[in-house]
Amino acid sequence: MKIKTVTFGISKICLLGILTGCAAGLEKPDADIYAAGSFNDKNLDVLFATEYPVRSEQEALAKGSSAMQEGDIDKALFFFVRALQFNPKNVDLLSRIGEIQMQRNKIVLAKRALLQARYYDPTHARTLEALGLIYMNEGKHERAVADLTMALENNPDLWRAHNALGVYADKKADYVVAQTHYNAALSINPQAAHILNNRGYSKFLAGDSHGAALDLYEAANERAFAQAWGNLGMIYAKQGWYQDAITTYRQIMSEANAYNNTGYAALANGDLVQAKRFLNKAIKLSPTYFPQAEQNLAKLKELL
Repeated sequence: MKIKTVTFGISKICLLGILTGCAAGLEKPDADIYAAGSFNDKNLDVLFATEYPVRSEQEALAKGSSAMQEGDIDKALFFFVRALQFNPKNVDLLSRIGEIQMQRNKIVLAKRALLQARYYDPTHARTLEALGLIYMNEGKHERAVADLTMALENNPDLWRAHNALGVYADKKADYVVAQTHYNAALSINPQAAHILNNRGYSKFLAGDSHGAALDLYEAANERAFAQAWGNLGMIYAKQGWYQDAITTYRQIMSEANAYNNTGYAALANGDLVQAKRFLNKAIKLSPTYFPQAEQNLAKLKELL
């Protein structure tokens, strides 16, 4: 596929990989989270406690690490919480528990562990990074920036922190800073396709259309990052390169959806004849009722 130079920005970026002022104040954990058991799901205790008893911190840590290597994060979490009961002020372990809960999308439990870890060590880099990512997703940008910046000051090799700060810098239209963070993130984690996608987004916004297209195409074609195909297709469609857009969209969606998306872009571009052709084609190709295409066609008829 030929990579074309384009001039429009894209809208889809990826913050986590899991997910930004002035420094935020140190948030003390709630009193009820001092008990190590409050970092776990009760159903995991019921599931594993009888089958997997532990007699020491070292045994629990070893079993937890083994479970992580096997990809069983629920079992790993159970053992790490058991290990914490032998050493409740283990900051590394608290941070690890928090990150596992983030993987499980248990954000309340994750924050409990992470806030406890930061209470014991306000400069712990992995903890600050994880909290910063959570706060960013919650829209608490000032607090997120403070935590992520401090995390990088203590450990500059945290690629997730760099990526999140890059996304935030793009939102603030500070594209030089954003791309500096993306470049740093890619130097640490060069295979991360979503970071390459984000850098392409930033390059579009900064006016480097050719570099952006190269980043998006590499993320999509060489690293199998589907979202980059969608971004590239949208760009081609907005630019009026409709056949290229359809070909690109077809990498990740049905032919009917590709024609619908392209028709919608043509409608937005004011290319009404093309829009009508693409939307009618989408409806014809769809094996079932296609409400989105019908709605787009109705908009077109109003304009005509």
